[in-house]
Amino acid sequence: MTVAKDILLLSEACEQYAESVARDIADKENDPRSMCLWNIHNRMMISGEIMTFYERSWGSDDFPEVDDDTVGELVERVMVVTRDLYVDVVSAIEKAVKDSVGIYVNSGLKEDALKMSSHLYLRNIMVCSQKKKIIDRKTFDEWDNLLIMRNLAAHNNSISDRNKRCEIAGIVVSMRAGRMMKGPLNTFIALTQRIIELFYDWLVRVDKTK
Repeated sequence: MTVAKDILLLSEACEQYAESVARDIADKENDPRSMCLWNIHNRMMISGEIMTFYERSWGSDDFPEVDDDTVGELVERVMVVTRDLYVDVVSAIEKAVKDSVGIYVNSGLKEDALKMSSHLYLRNIMVCSQKKKIIDRKTFDEWDNLLIMRNLAAHNNSISDRNKRCEIAGIVVSMRAGRMMKGPLNTFIALTQRIIELFYDWLVRVDKTK
């Protein structure tokens, strides 16, 4: 299966999540809870189109003969496209979670998170979600690791600032301080899929507090 196909399948799953939230949770037009998932779906379509273009080019007669250097360049293209997708998806989810705690005033999540800092942070919202038993410790750890990897990818050129080994979404990501994170070719696709699943599950659970 190609990377483009993986992204297409993930976009289809995201579309199903968006339809579910629009039907069962959202209560107004352009509701931020469902719009987040629709926007992610559209963002995935862009990444899928880019990868489709690359893959068709790589399979054409005009593409130069593949050697070790070329393979490295192709892998780098895949990692850049999927890394940028992951960063954008996490940012969209971060905004939607912040908007959601403003909607679910009875949950107390926004109030409690702001007691931890003068600014509203996604991680603090998840800390409070765990304290209120909306999510369990294992789920919080997944959120925490996904946010660490997003921050490293977005703000540190994927260079780790710690020694850590993360097993998440069926893959292993190795981190060594001062070195680039290491994982399989589908790393950022797997991470993207997992954080969408976590967001949807959190949304369903916090919706019960209204």
